[in-house]
Amino acid sequence: MSDQNRNDNQEEHMEASDTTLTTRVKDEGFWREMWRQTRLVWQLLRSPEVPLYLKILPALAIVYILIPTDLIPDFIPVMGQLDDLTALLVGAKVFIELSPQDVVAKHVRAMRQAAASPEVEFETGEQPHPDAIDSIIIEGDFQVVDDENNNRAN
Repeated sequence: MSDQNRNDNQEEHMEASDTTLTTRVKDEGFWREMWRQTRLVWQLLRSPEVPLYLKILPALAIVYILIPTDLIPDFIPVMGQLDDLTALLVGAKVFIELSPQDVVAKHVRAMRQAAASPEVEFETGEQPHPDAIDSIIIEGDFQVVDDENNNRAN
């Protein structure tokens, strides 16, 4: 393969990756995702459709944080706290994954519907797409300006 063809392929690849970077939906962020996972765990704990033996998993993660003996002691800066945070995150994730998937899907749908604010509606009265709710909408007027008129004025 010649150097020119290789450069052309690299430029095409860069252009394609530039468009995917600019058109990608904004990532929600770590803390927002943690808040949603916490709410989901709470909803699943309250649900009678989730077996009792699974509801013990988040409790075990909290007990691990409260007991003074850890794998990494808490008096070690940063690492001790990361150990506890990891126990919480793993406990919540395993609980969600082992819970009946139809129950999880039902609660996720309910949380998404609750997040879609009923005040936001299109002029036709229909509800917006859930991804459009967090979007920024800019309204404005425009005026077509003829370049020839601008050149004469100067």
